[in-house]
Amino acid sequence: MDSLSFRFPSLVARVSFALTAVVFVATLGACGGGGSNGGGGGPVVTFQVTQVTPNDLSQDIALTTEINVVFSDEIDPATLTPDTFQVIAESGDRVFGSRSIPFLNRSIARFLPQPGYFPFAVHTIRVTRGVLDLNGRPLDRDYEFKFQTEEEGPVLPGADDITQLPGGLLLGRWLHRMTLLPNGRFIVTGGYRTSNGVTDQAENLVVFSRQSFVIQNRMRRARAAHVQITLANGRILIAGGEVSNDPFLPISGCEIFDPTTFTFNSAASMNERRSFAHATLLPGGRVLVTGGQDLDAGGNLIFRDDAEIYDPNTDTWTPVANTMEQGRATHFSVTLAGGDAVIVGGTSSAPSGARFTLATESFADNFTPPSFVHFLAAGTVLDDGRLLVAGGVGSLGVSVYDPGFGFVGSINTMRNQRAFATATAFEDGRVLIVGGTDFSKSPALLQTTMDVWFPIGQSGKLFRVPDTTLTNPTSHHAAKRGPNGAIWITGGLPLDASIGHRQVIIVEPGDDE
Repeated sequence: MDSLSFRFPSLVARVSFALTAVVFVATLGACGGGGSNGGGGGPVVTFQVTQVTPNDLSQDIALTTEINVVFSDEIDPATLTPDTFQVIAESGDRVFGSRSIPFLNRSIARFLPQPGYFPFAVHTIRVTRGVLDLNGRPLDRDYEFKFQTEEEGPVLPGADDITQLPGGLLLGRWLHRMTLLPNGRFIVTGGYRTSNGVTDQAENLVVFSRQSFVIQNRMRRARAAHVQITLANGRILIAGGEVSNDPFLPISGCEIFDPTTFTFNSAASMNERRSFAHATLLPGGRVLVTGGQDLDAGGNLIFRDDAEIYDPNTDTWTPVANTMEQGRATHFSVTLAGGDAVIVGGTSSAPSGARFTLATESFADNFTPPSFVHFLAAGTVLDDGRLLVAGGVGSLGVSVYDPGFGFVGSINTMRNQRAFATATAFEDGRVLIVGGTDFSKSPALLQTTMDVWFPIGQSGKLFRVPDTTLTNPTSHHAAKRGPNGAIWITGGLPLDASIGHRQVIIVEPGDDE
């Protein structure tokens, strides 16, 4: 069980809560027991909170419990807002939820969490003087009440939910790319087969038969660590990458895979060479490609701070007018509902992020970065449009970008560093974080473990998948969710960096049984 900052059973907490309870009881006594007509000591002359359920200091509260706050007079509905009536977890994150006033009793305010509170965590109900009654009177003071939720473990995959296909891929590979096709199959492209051998062969991994077949039409050129993204018309853009590690040789060449003919066709090259870049689809079908590794005029490795946009209708690349605040590679990006894009991580020295503004097709001057450094990290776009980025070199943190709140950090961190891991979302919003390399160890340690990020509250919480490990230490692999809801993991870097893994691992979502 994680050690959180505040627990009811501790002696200090009990004393603190006992004092709080005395103050609370005294306050309710002064309120006359509730109701505008008062009780016992006479009528209430100020606007007050008279009761709350669950009661102050309650424990083992279910994660979906409705909160009811009773006032001494009827409430002005316009003043009941997320700022005046809040539920805050001990991590400092606000809990999402709906607020309402019952039609038959306008002196009650209700809060229903969506999707739920944090498990085994202290929460604070905060009601401020911003709440007014129908006569415009504010509350006599700000109120706070605390409760602790029950511990409810998330659904985690078990040993029976993990299958390794006997055949696996036809070719071992790492730093390859993998995309789900409209017909329910995966296309697996490129990657390193050996420590310096890059392949131009692609495979068709068929979900229903659990078999992989080499595609007869080879890619236009060998590449690894490339961009691969599905276009609006269903075709797949494959851009950049590298053709050698020793010496490092990035490329700018592009091609398009047609899933109807299983052919690779030439496309216009990018203006710059980019390996470990990232792409996101903009409104209208264009593609924004940002950053990446390259070589300067002296042959030195650099991280690019520029970006360019691909238009599939004209097969052209257009540079973005300005640059990001710094160069980045192995980062992640997401397009927001309004068309802007957010780019996260990819720098080793400090937390970093950038925002691309669609209206001006340029990068904003100021953007608040996440709390964690995410270099060689894992990332995924959640089905609700948020971006999650996990770990990396020297980092155990998980950052979630929410368009309404900016960056939030998970309530806890991972147990192990994971560089070149993967993060893939199940359909219910949980995220499976698999493998990776811990460069803090000497020699670097390839991971066999899996974590699951569970979407409770605004920032979520991490859980280690218990008693379940991968057959092979896995890093530099690829992972995608299949049409049946399971996550498919392919390839990976072997311990001796000889021939890449051929493994195909299927992780089912798990169930409550």
